[in-house]
Amino acid sequence: MRKFAGGLLFILAIAISSYSQITSIKGTVSDTVQKKNLSNAVVTLLKKSDSTLIKFTRTSSKGEFILPGIPADSCILMITYPKYADFADIVVPKSSKTFDLGKIALTEKSVLLKEVIVHSVGAIRIKGDTTEFVADSFKVKEGATVEELLKKLPGLSVNSKGEITAQGKKVDKVLVDGEEFFGNDPTIATQNIAAKQVDKIQVFDTKTEQDQIKGIGGNNDSKTINIKLKDNASKGYFGKIEAGSDFDRLHNGRLLYNNFLGKRKLSVFGTKSNTSTGSLGWEDRNKLGIENDYEYDEIGGYYFSFGTNDDFSEWGLQGLPDAYSAGGLYSNKWNEEKNNLNLSYTYNRLGTTNESSTLKETLLPDTIFYNNENSNTKGLKQQHVFTGKYEWKIDSLTSIKFSSVNTYKTTETSSSTHSEALDENRQFVNTGDRTNTQDITHKQSDNQLTYKQLFKKKGRTLIATLRYSNIHDDNNGSLNSTNEFYRNGMPDSTSITDQLKTGTGQSQTYGGKITYNEPLNNKWNIVTEYSYNGNNSTSHRNTFEKDANNKYTVLNPVYSNNFDLNAYANTGILTLRYLGKKIKSALGGGISAVQLGVNDLDNNNKHIYNFTNFTPQAQFSYAIKPQTNIGFRYNGTTRQPTIDQLQPIRNNNDPLNIYIGNPNLKVGFNHSFNIFYNSFQILKSRYLYIGSGFNLEQNGIANSSTVDSFGKTITMPVNVHGSNNFYVYGGFESGGGDKKWIKEINTDINGGRSVTVINGQQSINNYANIEVHFGTRYSVQDKYNFNIQPKIGRNISNSSLRKDINNSYWTYGGDIDGYVMLPWKLELNSDVNFDLRQRIPAFAGNTNINIILWNAELSRKFFKDKSGKIIFRANDILNQNKGFNRIINSNFVTDQRYQRIGQYFMLTFQWTFTKMPGQKDK
Repeated sequence: MRKFAGGLLFILAIAISSYSQITSIKGTVSDTVQKKNLSNAVVTLLKKSDSTLIKFTRTSSKGEFILPGIPADSCILMITYPKYADFADIVVPKSSKTFDLGKIALTEKSVLLKEVIVHSVGAIRIKGDTTEFVADSFKVKEGATVEELLKKLPGLSVNSKGEITAQGKKVDKVLVDGEEFFGNDPTIATQNIAAKQVDKIQVFDTKTEQDQIKGIGGNNDSKTINIKLKDNASKGYFGKIEAGSDFDRLHNGRLLYNNFLGKRKLSVFGTKSNTSTGSLGWEDRNKLGIENDYEYDEIGGYYFSFGTNDDFSEWGLQGLPDAYSAGGLYSNKWNEEKNNLNLSYTYNRLGTTNESSTLKETLLPDTIFYNNENSNTKGLKQQHVFTGKYEWKIDSLTSIKFSSVNTYKTTETSSSTHSEALDENRQFVNTGDRTNTQDITHKQSDNQLTYKQLFKKKGRTLIATLRYSNIHDDNNGSLNSTNEFYRNGMPDSTSITDQLKTGTGQSQTYGGKITYNEPLNNKWNIVTEYSYNGNNSTSHRNTFEKDANNKYTVLNPVYSNNFDLNAYANTGILTLRYLGKKIKSALGGGISAVQLGVNDLDNNNKHIYNFTNFTPQAQFSYAIKPQTNIGFRYNGTTRQPTIDQLQPIRNNNDPLNIYIGNPNLKVGFNHSFNIFYNSFQILKSRYLYIGSGFNLEQNGIANSSTVDSFGKTITMPVNVHGSNNFYVYGGFESGGGDKKWIKEINTDINGGRSVTVINGQQSINNYANIEVHFGTRYSVQDKYNFNIQPKIGRNISNSSLRKDINNSYWTYGGDIDGYVMLPWKLELNSDVNFDLRQRIPAFAGNTNINIILWNAELSRKFFKDKSGKIIFRANDILNQNKGFNRIINSNFVTDQRYQRIGQYFMLTFQWTFTKMPGQKDK
């Protein structure tokens, strides 16, 4: 401890010593011809060693400037002023109070006899909905990845699972040089590409090409990140090899190799992990180059696929993993970039074992039920994904693009569960033991052909898209359960279920869309769009029970369902756009006619549904000044019922909780309002973003539950009125750079009013979740860094049926992380996550639900170029890593606990290698 304290004091002494060697730089900026002083000129000071920003300022009305607190080291002074050539010179401040440069004269560009190249030095640029960060302006430690760089950027956050949030919105796509980089797993790029290879990070709204033409954002309200590599990073190779073990049961391995030669890229990767999912992806989307849009999903949702209810993301991971992944990527542009090919393959394998327990309090108008459940689950998911994209630019005005995504996925699960239900007097209502198995095979192929035509008239654009998707599912499973029911605490009856379940499904979805933009003048455009989509699908689900010979041959018609389905949609949209210097707006709407035909093969019954959908949309944005804008968006969307809600399919996988369909559902409508503001002040290094939204549902679809005296629940979807929800997000960050305090505050609020039906009575739940984060961080490059992020939250939930029950609670916690360089070139990293929550009356007597997760790493770099690294990691030092979820709804409260990787100690070897032009092999 004394040595550690001594090391900290030594580092502090060095920091204080470095701060003592500072000075100030001042001067006056004038015109060479007119000899007048220039006010409001931008004066920038850069480090000579790496051209990173030190300070900004502007000249006063007299043309004077002063830059205080400058280290006595070689710097580059740059002065810029409109219509004048940039001034740049090397200055070496002396260790004195003030270093006076005197008068500095600028020359008008018009009087120069040779071309002047003007350089922009802004660390952040905001252009419309695109925010661009110059990577080298944000210092990260040696060997940092893109993910560590993203954590330094204002308005961006990265959680422990690698998922990125930008300006309050989820980032669902990461590109490298504008191209997909293993499309279904963005973390491959963010966690493996070195930050020093990056030129710029661009963040913008995720939109289809049609959305960009219409000027109205897509429906997913998400962000895309584009990683632009430096020129020299596109010539050579770089990669990473990593291997770690606790020399017992845990092993981690990772390999990534990238070979770039001009426009040709070749990448391969592989992972193996017992401590995580091995970065297998954020979500089960797998849409490389297949752009999602509302019209396509409008009928795609009518087919319920067995194989798409799970994913490989660590966000949803429960249990102990055994994961593998591998893949390859090839992309190339040739013939002056007229031809563009992108091919990739990924393989994912995730095995899990999990022990979980669930406590549930069900609130009824006249009583309360308490449910306890314990489960043991084993699962194995495997997936192969082949993706491809080819684009041919026929000439400067015409291009054709073909994209294809092909997925083969298998899922095997088995679980055993024991459950108990108690009444409000803690007497037994029912007990149950059940075993479920399920084997699923899912095959899917998504294909898209896009034709884009530009015209000689500027802005006139035609885009035509054809789509075809094919899905095939096979599902086999079994259910064995024994349920004991009680009356007044005494055994009353017993129910035994022994069933075999089979299912097959197939879906073919096809469609086309034409979007045409006609510029009326240099500011006004009119956009027209027509689309047609169709879906033909079949779903066969059958349940069998044992015959006299103990074979599953007896069909149970109650839990069997076989039907054919045909769905067709015709949609027309008209949008008027205005594109001014400061104002951008769009106003439009669409109407679609949807016909759904369901053929119930079991009952020889056909039913035709007709829906008319409306989609009014409006968007407005105003650039108050450079780097500052405000905007508003409205979307109106029809919410039609899905096939799973319409078709009366009974599912008894849990015989105590049964879900049935409702063929009498009506179409609902949702009004969505959104307003946002963001501003970045370069000279003050301040970034502010605020957003708010409100969604109002008319004739929405919610659940109606009936709970009998034995605690058995039957749930059916019904139409309700009065549901709404809202959200507010915002953040402010001040400061930036090395040896400077950075302060930030972020808030996230969401809530609303949900309407459900319980035992025939309407239940209104008013809820809100409020969370505020505070933060400060400070770094001295290559010496130490620390980051403190405390947070406080409040969860509010009130049910109209049981106003006497209070399930609101506080949450506390946050994160502390940092690193310090120790003697003998050792680096100590540590992070602590505090997840603390108030107990609620429903489960007041249960075990501790607070989790403090403390991790630490001690590492040392070696080799002459520091490309090698040995890491000793202590994970979950306090041995408290337990999975926990809490859900509060209008009629129930649930606390769930599950297994997660706990305490372990691992030794890891890591080697990062590069070979770029002019470099030796590293």
